[in-house]
Amino acid sequence: MTTDERYAVAEVWDRRHSAILAVGDPDRSSQWLEPFLPLLESHGCRDVLDLGCGTGYDALALARRGYHVQGFDYAQVAIDEAIRLAQAEGLTVDFRQGDVGLPLPCRDGSFDAVISNLVLHSFADAALRSIVGEVDRCLRPGGLFLFHANSTDDLERRLAVQPPERQLGPRSYVLAGGQTMHFFSRDYCETLLADWLPIGIEAVTRLDPEGQPVKSVWRVAARKRG
Repeated sequence: MTTDERYAVAEVWDRRHSAILAVGDPDRSSQWLEPFLPLLESHGCRDVLDLGCGTGYDALALARRGYHVQGFDYAQVAIDEAIRLAQAEGLTVDFRQGDVGLPLPCRDGSFDAVISNLVLHSFADAALRSIVGEVDRCLRPGGLFLFHANSTDDLERRLAVQPPERQLGPRSYVLAGGQTMHFFSRDYCETLLADWLPIGIEAVTRLDPEGQPVKSVWRVAARKRG
C-alpha cells in the first residue's frame, strides 16, 4: 500500500490483471462506455482521456469511432495488453502507464472529455479530490467528466465476496488482496462535483442472466465550467 493507504500500489493491479488475462477477460463489451457515447457526440468531443483504462476496451471502442484517445492506467500488465490489442486492430491509441493518483502528465486543457469507468471508487477521499482537480485542469472549458463508480448499494454485496482487511474511513476499505474500495453515495457524488455543472447522476444496477443484481453503480456526467 502507499504510505497513507489512500489507494493500492501498482503491483496490486498488475496481479489482478494478470489473473484476469490468465483465464480470459470475460467482458469486452464496453457496456459502461456506451451510455456516454451520445453525450460525447452531442458535445462535439474529439480528444478523450480514458482515466484508468485497464486493458483498453473503452479506449479502443472510442478509437474505432474516430476519437483521438489517450489511455492511462497504473498497471503495466494492463497497458501492455491494451497496446497489443490496439496493434492487432491497427488502431492508434496513446496508451501510457502511470499513477492516476498523482498529477497527470498532460497539458492544461488537453481534452474535450475524460471518462473513467469503475476506477474512481478505488481511491479514498483525499486522493479522489486531487484526481477531480487534475481532471478539471486537463479539460478544456465546457469539457465533460463521465464516470461510473460503485454505489453504497453495492457495499454489502462486495464485502461479502471480498472481505475487508481494514476500514480506512466512511464507506472506504482495504479489501482482501490489497485493493482499496470506496462506496459512493449520491450526496458524495454531488459534493465531489460541487464546482461542476451537473448533467446527470443516475443509479444503475447490473443484473445477471437470472435477473439477480450483481453490481450497483452511479452513472455520473458533469461539465467543466467556463
